[in-house]
Amino acid sequence: MKTHFLFVFLFFAFIRINAQNYAVTAIPEELKTDAQAVVREYSETFIQDDTQTGTHNVVYAMTIFDEKGDNYMNFYVYEDYFRELKNFSGEVFNAQGKSIKKIGKKDLVSTAISDNLADNGKRTFYNFHAPSYPITVKYAYELKYKNGILSYPTFDPVPGFRVSVEKADYTLQIPQDVELREKKLNPQVETVRSTTDKSKIYKWSINQFKALPYEAYAPVEELFPVIYLSPEKFCMGKTCGDMSDWEHFGIWQGELLKGRNVLPQNIIDKVKELTQNVPEKRDKVKALYQYLQNTTHYISIQLGIGGWQPMKAEDVAKTSFGDCKALSNYMKSLLDVVNIPSYYTVISTEKKYLMRDFPNFSQANHVILMVPLESDTVWLECTNQSLPFGYIHSQILGHDALAVGENKAFLCTLPSYPPLDNQEINTVEIRLSPEGNADMDVRSTYKMDVFEKMYFRLKGLDTKEENETLSRLLRVEKPQISEFKKEEFLTEKPSMNISFKVKCDEYASKTGTRMFIPINPTYTSLKGVFSGNSRRFDIVLKSSLCEIDTIRLHIPENYALENQVKPVDIHSDYGAFKTEIKEENGTWVYVQKLELLPGRYPASQFGDLKDFYNKIEGLQTMKLSLKK
Repeated sequence: MKTHFLFVFLFFAFIRINAQNYAVTAIPEELKTDAQAVVREYSETFIQDDTQTGTHNVVYAMTIFDEKGDNYMNFYVYEDYFRELKNFSGEVFNAQGKSIKKIGKKDLVSTAISDNLADNGKRTFYNFHAPSYPITVKYAYELKYKNGILSYPTFDPVPGFRVSVEKADYTLQIPQDVELREKKLNPQVETVRSTTDKSKIYKWSINQFKALPYEAYAPVEELFPVIYLSPEKFCMGKTCGDMSDWEHFGIWQGELLKGRNVLPQNIIDKVKELTQNVPEKRDKVKALYQYLQNTTHYISIQLGIGGWQPMKAEDVAKTSFGDCKALSNYMKSLLDVVNIPSYYTVISTEKKYLMRDFPNFSQANHVILMVPLESDTVWLECTNQSLPFGYIHSQILGHDALAVGENKAFLCTLPSYPPLDNQEINTVEIRLSPEGNADMDVRSTYKMDVFEKMYFRLKGLDTKEENETLSRLLRVEKPQISEFKKEEFLTEKPSMNISFKVKCDEYASKTGTRMFIPINPTYTSLKGVFSGNSRRFDIVLKSSLCEIDTIRLHIPENYALENQVKPVDIHSDYGAFKTEIKEENGTWVYVQKLELLPGRYPASQFGDLKDFYNKIEGLQTMKLSLKK
């Protein structure tokens, strides 16, 4: 302990004595190119004492050139069951490198108020507002690790696009009997190893990393230096586990579930009542899932063994609330009553792919339930009271997951729906007056992922908010919305119908005897999706869309369509766009079908992809010309 104290003392003394020149002129010119900010120094040290405790010291300084980099000026740490902030200092420097402000621990703000209503963690932060630019902020702090070391801090010194790094290093010191697991993402960084009588020491360094220009839809996880680190074996309080592979990790997770599926007798009786006249297993699962939705609600709870062990099923039954762990375990317990096996399934709502060769605690943030049946597998999102039974929502669709059962665990991948199942079908009836005003009847159908987005956009709105949301569906100035109706079909492939009326003054622009009107008032903008004239990184498009619009235009008497609108038929690897226009008994009918496909495309195809999107945007926004 004396040696450790001396190290920490010397660590902070070294920082004070060896002050870096933070003048902006000291930054190499090549690091300023494409940069909003530059990391001037980044020094991180983690010393593990034993399986339960360790110390994490961090010093970093960053120069911010303008307000676009403001988010890099603030300090933030999260304290919880495992981490406690022990020391902190901060300092601010002007463009010439002169110190203009000191920040102490007393200036920090801590709050336990969060999205979690039951949480033993707190956020500690400091928000700084720059008086001028460029400006440099420097923070030094120490976190004490306690109650178990599940993983080591990730070496991730580049916070994002448009940030350069002058120098960054990370030192990890662990006991001799601890085995380190290491996972590097591009670009590779050399690992320097050394030893003492009692410790293994690892060091990683990065110098002169040039800022990467921002590009939409880039494969971000491949572009920045990131090193994930964890011990092969770990302890959390009195429970210990093995992260050598996902199976061992899952078996440890399964141990945390044991004895937590006991239900009160009244709930057991209710389960039997709900399922006694239901012969098919799938229908039993559906009945119990709907019971779960009707009788529980979601609250995030990070108590217990580091937030990894769910509440007991009997406690969920008494309180009617729980987090994803608790509600999934509760649903599993309901199914146990009727002897339907299921798997507690750990998944990420942010990352589609798990690192299959590197299990660790940071990859997953959610739990669902897998129910394998004879003919198929049902995936249950237990935290949502309104999602349809059997529907796989967009945050987990096609994601890797870890299924945990009785003394077994295995990796699996959730299914994906065909891209073009995500449909939006619009029909708009437009009656145009001689003055250029329009009355519209709008009817729309949304399916699958498009349904999900619209369902939650329209949920719980008052009339004003509802009208504002509907207005944004149209390329129309100041629409007056009325008679809104919606109809929801909450099946395994859900959909929703909506309809409303629109009054729009000056829908057409008039010039002499001519009127010019938008060919399609529905709104799907592709403008600016891709900007710039060149591309450095691959393009990764994750979402898809199939939109079919039918516009029926009733023009005023004594007016005729002046311009000839030719049909369009565009097909490419990125999707398709097809239009036609025809006259039916004095009414002009315009039909447009847009398909956008997911995929990964090399940077060399950027010009073609940009032209495809821009051309479609231009065709969608063109106008018809009517002549009196």
